[in-house]
Amino acid sequence: MNAPRVLLAGGGSGGHISPGLALSEAFQRLSPPLPCAFACSNRAIDTEMLQHAGAHAIPLPARPPTLRPAGFVRFLHGFRQSESALNNVIRMHDIERVVLLGGFVAAPAVRAARRRGIPSLLVNLDRVPGKANRWMRSRATRVVSAVTTTQPFADTVTGMPIREAASPPGNQKHCRELLGLPTDCRVLLVTGASQGAGSINKLIPHFAGKLPKLLDGWHILHLAGPEARHEVEADWKANGKDNVTVFGFTHEMGPLWGAADLVISRAGACSVAEIESAALPAVYIPYPHHKDQHQHHNATPAVEETAARIVQDSSDPQRTSELLADAVRDLLTDSSALASMRSAAEGRRTTNAADAIVDLALTMPTS
Repeated sequence: MNAPRVLLAGGGSGGHISPGLALSEAFQRLSPPLPCAFACSNRAIDTEMLQHAGAHAIPLPARPPTLRPAGFVRFLHGFRQSESALNNVIRMHDIERVVLLGGFVAAPAVRAARRRGIPSLLVNLDRVPGKANRWMRSRATRVVSAVTTTQPFADTVTGMPIREAASPPGNQKHCRELLGLPTDCRVLLVTGASQGAGSINKLIPHFAGKLPKLLDGWHILHLAGPEARHEVEADWKANGKDNVTVFGFTHEMGPLWGAADLVISRAGACSVAEIESAALPAVYIPYPHHKDQHQHHNATPAVEETAARIVQDSSDPQRTSELLADAVRDLLTDSSALASMRSAAEGRRTTNAADAIVDLALTMPTS
């Protein structure tokens, strides 16, 4: 493998790694290809996804900032160690460009890039830019946003980079055959993103057990997260459902998106982008504990165009189940309601913006 010339920086969740892998694929499509390295967190999800993709991973000890004294000390220590490591990476590999994917891993990378005189491109992924992105905004050479933000942040809106493994590899029948699913039923995909979502994992089997007739004629695909697969399988069986396929984790989301008729999902920026790229009707249950409620904002544009609905993840599971029933009853039982929502989703179908973002990275001014 040739020495990397581009450094991608982001991590801590699949929502940062997946767009980075999409950009890496676009850099490889250039003639000649530009090899990339990926500065990531030292969380297991980062390493697993990058190793599977054959990426050059550089795990860093970066930590999210916190106001708790011990946590703040760990944050500062991790930031300094990460910046020092990235200074060495840029120098040793003669890195030419740095692409920042946001979050606590990217923050030391923008500092290292500035110190080494390397141009950096910040790609904001959420409709509500996080603290790290707001801090990096004035320090990056160029700033773009993959989505329209709730407040002005970047002059250029690019669209989201989508990795090849997240794109359906064929029509619905082909995707179902790849997954070993029946082709004569409708498919509901339930996902809490790469690590799963505990409240969704508990909610949906319980919901199905309380209202079993709603899911007659449906097969359920449930992406539970790597630690929760067996527990979720047991919950489905306890609620009397055997028309369910539970996954712990998959590197290939494309067949799952392609097989589905309807999806119930968290609303991370990457999940929303992949759902919209597949033109899927969606019921979003945003993560409720973020102060800025950015997942709710990520889902709002599709809701406004009737391609999606939002259910509030309440602290009362019974109340959440009732809200979910109200949101999905017609979609599960009335094919015309689902078809209307699918048509709206088709109108919001997005394309892969990875090549456009790579073009912007390559045309940044150098010092």
